[in-house]
This record gives sequence, C-alpha cells and structure tokens, in this order.
Amino acid sequence: EVAAAQGSTTLHITTRQEFQVHDLALAHVIPVLRALLPAGLSSRGGGGNTVRNIMVSPEAGVAVDEVFDPSPHAFALTERLIAESDSWSLPRKLKIAFAASAADTVRARFNDLGFIATLDQGRRGFRVLVAGGMGGKAAVGRELEPFIPEEDVYLVATAIKRLFDRHGNRKNRNTARLRFLWRSLGEQGFRHLYQQERTAVQAENPAPLVLPETADTPAPPPTPAAALVEEEPGFWRWYRRAVEPQRQPGRVSVLVPVRLGNLPVRAALALADFLEPLGPDTVRASLGQNLRLRHLPTAALPGLWRLLQTVLPETHDWPRLMAHAIACTGADTCKLGICLPKGALRAIEQALLASGLDLDAIPEFQLSLSGCPNSCGQHPLADLGFFGNAGRRDGALYPAYAVTAGARATGEAARFGLSFGRVPAKHLPRLVVEVVH
Repeated sequence: EVAAAQGSTTLHITTRQEFQVHDLALAHVIPVLRALLPAGLSSRGGGGNTVRNIMVSPEAGVAVDEVFDPSPHAFALTERLIAESDSWSLPRKLKIAFAASAADTVRARFNDLGFIATLDQGRRGFRVLVAGGMGGKAAVGRELEPFIPEEDVYLVATAIKRLFDRHGNRKNRNTARLRFLWRSLGEQGFRHLYQQERTAVQAENPAPLVLPETADTPAPPPTPAAALVEEEPGFWRWYRRAVEPQRQPGRVSVLVPVRLGNLPVRAALALADFLEPLGPDTVRASLGQNLRLRHLPTAALPGLWRLLQTVLPETHDWPRLMAHAIACTGADTCKLGICLPKGALRAIEQALLASGLDLDAIPEFQLSLSGCPNSCGQHPLADLGFFGNAGRRDGALYPAYAVTAGARATGEAARFGLSFGRVPAKHLPRLVVEVVH
C-alpha cells in the first residue's frame, strides 16, 4: 500500500530476503519510513557499514527435515542488534544467517556469521561458523563453535560484532570484511580475540534473547489432491513445479516465481488480500528473489492458481530452473557493472523455453549472473555462473562473461564454483542451453 501510494509499480525482492521500494521522490522517503513503522517495519539493516538483514532458511518452520525452527532466534537477534548504537559504525557490513539444519539452505556458511541448528543430547542449539563470504578472497565459513546452547546466540553474536568493530580494517574498504580479519590474524589470533570478547560480554551478564512465540495454526482436514481441480492440465503442471508438503499435516507451501525479484505492486496487493484470511506467517522471501507461501490449506490451491495466472501470467508456473535464476542489476544502474545481466537472463529464458528441453528434469539447477567480478548475482555459488567481463578481437573490445561452474552451496561439502574461461555475451544463451542439455 505504501509503494502504491507513492507511485512505485514494483516491490523488489533481494537475495537477502528484503523488500525494496524503488523510484521514490526524495521528498517522499521520510514519509515512507514513517508509514512503515505501524507495520513493525524498518529500513535499518538495508545498507551501510551495519549489521545487515539477518536471514533464515526460507522453509524454516515448515520443512519436513529441519532440526528445529530458528526463525524466532533470527527475529529476536534482529530486534536486539538494530537497537544497539555500535551496530551502525562497523568497518564494513556484517552478515548473519540462521539455517534450520545441516543442509543449510540459507547458505549460512557464506555469511560473516552463520548459525546452524543442531541438537546435543536432545538440547537445542547451534553450530557456529564465521568469516565466510563471497566477493574478493571468497571463503567458506570456518567452525567457530561446534555447539552453543540456544540461549547463547546473543552472547556469541555480540562477541563477534565487537571483535569486528575493534579490529576490522577501517583504512581499506576493499579488505574490511570479517574474512580478511581472519586471514590477517590467523586462526589462532582470531580465536584468541574472540574468546576475550566473549568473556567480556559474558561478564556483563546480558539478558538472553526473548524469543517470539510461533504458534502453529490448526490445520484443516487435508483435501485430496485428486479432488482439487478436474480436467485442468495447467493446474497439475503448476502443482508439480510449485507445491511442496509441510511437516504440518494438511498444509503446503508454494513457490511463487518473481522474474528478477520485481514483484508488481498490484500482484503484491492481490496476494495480500488472498493470504490475509489464511492466518499468520504465510509468506517469506527466498534466496532466489521469489516468494515462498506457507501454511496454506490444500483446499486453497485452486483459488491461488487462478489468482497467480491473472497477476503473474508469464512466470507463475515457470520450471524451477528458471524460477531460481538470479541476475544482479549490472551496468543498468551499478557503477561497477561491466555487462547487462538482466537482459542476458531474459535472452537465456527465451532460449531455454524455445529449446524443447524438459526443464523439469533438473529442477534444483542454479543459474546466476553478475555484472562484474563482485558477487551480487551470487555466481560463485551456482551450478552455472557468469560474471561480466570483456574480450578483445582485432583491437576492439566486446562484452563477454567469465564462466564458473560446479559450486555446492548447501551441505557439509560446500564449495565455490571453478573457473571455465570466457564466452562472448551474444553466445551466452546458446551456451546455457547446451550445458542444460
């Protein structure tokens, strides 16, 4: 409603599960911020040398294989840290994420601080990873603590924040992230400073996080899938691609693909009206810049399908391979951008749809494009990734993309993709089709 009132036509979903309102007049910024407050929303953590938006597995709370739901911990830590003045003058940004299991679908291993839900003799807690990240000198997070009880989350996060604040590089922005501090100090030196900070914070006897309650909505009797819609092949194609069971009987979650993360405001309003009667906690943002609807009764699926056909006609039943694809803004608006990955991704989409390939055969394939070597499009974590580059032929420059492939973004064996040379931008769609084939 706020975006619509200010003339913005889209909400942009980021890869860090945030929503951005674009195309605002400067004079409207403060009124927008004030209008968001009654809904409990704030722009804090959206940018700058701060504690950034704290992420949590998109399927946390509904996944059939999760250890436990860490959403309350992520929400509570967010509320606590954004209220602290020392969170807003760090050497660089500090990124934190909570994973619901070792599968790590939120990619906590690639954040500055990652908490992975685990149990120790039946006691709930987290394995803690530190100093991960993409971009320059990319690194997979190192184990800081094999297990901490859940009541120590604030203690550990504060110790790391203070360590970073006091010892991070404030002279060179390009080497100011936490992973560079790990490199400069060495593992032993980093752990020594961490233990000092942890001991100091513990001596202050901080109150543990106050976790918000998460009450499961009573599920209605399940509606058999066969009874949902008859003689509608389009519905069943969408059902196979988008709908997943939850651990709560009678409830399902649904993937809503949003091209390039740009959700039309009219579609957002229509979805809000549809979801409001269905109870709390019915929508999350995914890492692929899509929406994940949750806690839906199966009986609501036909109505949802018809609505999505109307408000997102091109993308509502996309194959997951295309739904999960990511492209940063590139040279369209970014001063660092070399190429135009959004346009390249549109060309790839057209080529894939025209290829005749069964795109549902590899549904979890990750395709990612960045406009430059920085990792805003998360190409280092892709099955097939590209970042903006330039080639030279007969003395003339031409746009090109460097190719990476073979990353493993989840699980214990996480790794970055390997480099596989360069391809001219005009040949990018053909290369993707051949690799997918």
